[in-house]
Order: sequence, then structure tokens, then C-alpha cells
Amino acid sequence: MSNPWQAVPEAPVIFRAQYKVPGTSPFSALLDLGNDCYLIFSPGQGLEGSLPDFVTPNSKLLLLAPCVGHTLGIAVWSAEHPDAELFAPDAIHEIFRKSGVVDKLQSIGALAAQMPSHLQIHVPPPNKFHEVWLTDKQDETTFWIIGDAFLNFETVAGNLIKKFLLGLYSIKPGLRPNELSRLGLTDKQKFKEWAVTLFDKANRQVSLPCHWEINAAKD
Repeated sequence: MSNPWQAVPEAPVIFRAQYKVPGTSPFSALLDLGNDCYLIFSPGQGLEGSLPDFVTPNSKLLLLAPCVGHTLGIAVWSAEHPDAELFAPDAIHEIFRKSGVVDKLQSIGALAAQMPSHLQIHVPPPNKFHEVWLTDKQDETTFWIIGDAFLNFETVAGNLIKKFLLGLYSIKPGLRPNELSRLGLTDKQKFKEWAVTLFDKANRQVSLPCHWEINAAKD
């Protein structure tokens, strides 16, 4: 069986692997932080036992649940890798109480303190899904690792009725805000103003949403 982790084009230190949950097949992202330390963004259930060969039992793993909708894999990954460090936004820690890992969770601030200079954590203004994003600046390209806030579909299969119904939730070809996440914003204008300040126009922007395809901006 081939390893599910695939290197991201133009970003040899970022890997993605797809996993299955009811109703969808999102992606986990693995980022090489250097010094045999690796960050797993949205650890997917079923991927915990199939890491790339360069990740060894002695490697340091940092597991990040980036939002409400990406929490299911943390407990199984923690069981498979008991020395891994666990991180999640403070507002969603209580979700993990039944899984028995809540006492191991650390804050996003603690994770940020371990990031190399080229990788940055971004905490959006208050939103009901408590999402955090990552950016990885490599040479002249900025890679965005995002949980539920954006979707990117190259194509959408189905008949016209299905496509129309999916379109009501912004499931259309192209990079688009996730309608459900957008509805979860407590202040849409504040979010827009915050998001605009993040983009470095001097750099090429590549989005790596957990939901579906990589998107490389054309300008």
C-alpha cells in the first residue's frame, strides 16, 4: 500500500494526505519545522499509522486541531503517538473532555512559540468555529493552510439540480468562502478588514484548504 502523504508542489517541506469522515474527505497537512519536528494540521482519523518514512518514532510531533470541525482525529493520534504534543484553540478544549485528552491540550500561544520564523499562526476575529490558520513563507511564495473557512473545487459533479443545491452552500468550482463558516462570523466586516491585512502582495499566494484542491492564485 502506497503512503498517502504527498509533497505539495513547490513546497517540499509540506505534505498532504486525504482521510474520510462522514459526508466528506478532507486533507491533513504535515509541515516540517526542522530539527526532526513536524506539525500535523488537522490530524485525520485513519492516518495516524501511516506517516512518511522520514518521520520516525524519535521525531517530535505537534498535533493541531484548527477549529471545531477538525477535532475527531486528535484522540486516536494521541493514542498512537503518546509523546505528541496536542494543541487547539482554548474555546474548543471542552470538546475533547469525553475523549480523555483535554488535560494534554495546550494553547495556540504555546504552539506559536515553537514555530520557525517562516511559519506563522493567524487567529481570526471571534467566530463560532474558533478557526486558526497557518502561513508558510518560502522564497517568494506564501502557502496558506486553512481548515473550514475556504473550499476549493476544480469541478463539482452531478446533475443541474444537485449543482444548484450545492451552490447554495458555496460549493462551486473555484476557491470560495465556506458558507457555513461565513455564517459563523460574529462580525463580518471586522473579519474582512483583518483578512485583507494578511496578504503580502509581493508574494505569490497558494491556498491549501483542508477541503479539496490546492489553489495557486494567478495574481
